[in-house]
Amino acid sequence: MAASTSGQGRKFSWGSILGPLQSIGRALMLPIAVLPAAALLLRLGQDDLLGLPWMAAAGGAIFDNLSLIFAIGIAIGLTGSAGAAAVAAIVGYLVFSGVFNSLAPQLAEEGADPLASMGAVDSMGVFSGIIIGLTAAGLYRRYNDIRLPDYLAFFGGKRFVPIVTALVALVLGAVFGFVWPVVGSGIEAMGQWLVGLGAVGTGIYGFFNRLLIPLGLHHVLNTYIWFQLGSFQGADGVVHGEITRYFAGDPDAGSFLAGFFPIMMFGLPAACLAMIRHAHQTKVASGILLSAAFASFLTGITEPIEFAFLFVAPVLFLVHAILTASAMVVTTLLGIQMGFGFSAGAIDYVLNFFAENTDKPLLLLLVGILYGGVYYFVFSFFIKRFDLATPGRGGAEGTGGADWILPESQRGPAKGTEGGEESEASEKPEEERDADDVLAGNALAALGGRENVESVEGCITRLRCVVSEPESVDETRLKGLGASGVVKRGQVVQVVMGTQSDRIAERMNRQLKTEA
Repeated sequence: MAASTSGQGRKFSWGSILGPLQSIGRALMLPIAVLPAAALLLRLGQDDLLGLPWMAAAGGAIFDNLSLIFAIGIAIGLTGSAGAAAVAAIVGYLVFSGVFNSLAPQLAEEGADPLASMGAVDSMGVFSGIIIGLTAAGLYRRYNDIRLPDYLAFFGGKRFVPIVTALVALVLGAVFGFVWPVVGSGIEAMGQWLVGLGAVGTGIYGFFNRLLIPLGLHHVLNTYIWFQLGSFQGADGVVHGEITRYFAGDPDAGSFLAGFFPIMMFGLPAACLAMIRHAHQTKVASGILLSAAFASFLTGITEPIEFAFLFVAPVLFLVHAILTASAMVVTTLLGIQMGFGFSAGAIDYVLNFFAENTDKPLLLLLVGILYGGVYYFVFSFFIKRFDLATPGRGGAEGTGGADWILPESQRGPAKGTEGGEESEASEKPEEERDADDVLAGNALAALGGRENVESVEGCITRLRCVVSEPESVDETRLKGLGASGVVKRGQVVQVVMGTQSDRIAERMNRQLKTEA
């Protein structure tokens, strides 16, 4: 009998795989967001800058507890900022690390590798925090409203979540205490293989780092490279990951990071100039791209630029990924090393210019200037040769929301479009309502109405929505509201709404709960 293809049969869907991975990637952004503060304090406190040991210790304390921060951040990110899930993550991590640390030294005494030189939960790096964060979030979703017998009623509901998390963490700590020598050895071997590829390895990383941005999965890749790759015996113990090792003084750290500086400080800003230069409506393109170019140069935040051409000219995004890979290869071959605490912008470049383990920073600047020229001429060629619809060159369709990249105070539903209609959930005149509430209500309507929206999550520049009927999503109306693009993968719909996405998602969830 042929396999059933009816709605009752199980059918493979990429959305069923990408959805959870995208949620994890979004949740990872909360703990990663603390890195700029940690890196700034740690760097400024060094002897070659302010020479304040207490300030360096403050930044080091964050790096020393990244695993716990990841556990809490992931638990919060996957449960809609539930406090009980955060408490459960803390309890779970403490139990997990206590059990693991009791078993790991015993295994190390038997010569188990790689624990022989570590002997503590630190040998797992942020993986321990990720495991506990996912565990706490899953148990919260399963048991946050559990009802216990009357004589145990006090421990029911959300109070039950930290209890059950502690029990599960007890088991996980014992399991990983025994299996991590094998798993850890495999991960270490993979990392050594990637490092052993030299320039090819950094190029592969750079290519997929950019290519995965539309799916929101680059955060998952970054987590391994930034916080797990390699080991270094620092002053306070063994540390892992390119970023962590760099700030711990590892002379070999930074090769997987340095290649981003030419792209973010020079390449993408030059691409913006090319798009402005060849725009039919220069003022429109300038309004969209100039502020984004400055943000990329100064802070290394690139998504506003990348999403400006990702959907209207995807060939440029592929070119951008290839150029990023080439920059990683070039900086590696030249022996350039430099790290960053947040992203490869001018702020991190200046802060880390004189770090002892930064190598050839002036040469990095020269490479950046050269890549600025490459990006300008390559983007100019593709835009003119293929008449690409970059900002300021597209037709009327889908351009009503070109203000998506402007400062948030200037954002709002585009006038004269369907997006300007009053939200179907509002009882007040639109002019009396908060602009974000209006936009949130209209976005819900464009997604097929509240009854069609199962969940909404906000990322840095996009809304990640799970809908019941993807065909009910009105992409034209979403673009009229300011979306620069809409990506559908099964029931998962990503709407690129710019840097205000987190706030709009909160408004949308509030309206969903109010309506419910």
